Amino acid sequence: MSLSNGVINTISAIVAIISMVLVLLIQWNIERETKERRLSLFFHVINVLVMLMFYSTSQLALYGSISTYKDHGGMLRVLLEAVLLPIPFITTIYVLAAISYRSYVRPYVKVKGSNLVILKRRRR
Repeated sequence: MSLSNGVINTISAIVAIISMVLVLLIQWNIERETKERRLSLFFHVINVLVMLMFYSTSQLALYGSISTYKDHGGMLRVLLEAVLLPIPFITTIYVLAAISYRSYVRPYVKVKGSNLVILKRRRR
């Protein structure tokens, strides 16, 4: 059984997105418990690296176990597709997800031009 490049890339992207959601949840819990915002950049870099690791590992495992590397252009091409090519995709997806997740988890909304904040309603 041989999978095409598109199927392997899709499976790897799904694994990376699942890892992104889990890592964002962990980061939010750590920031909430420590009340520390300065560590945020460090955590974002680690999160992107974890997503890249999950994507690359799943892609290399699928290429290695389901088909041969020769079918896909050799080991060097597979390594390039697994490690270097997804970096723009992963960073773009992560930046968009982190911004939207941060605004979703924030319990208030700031009113521009004043010192007022409006608390969000929580659904139960």
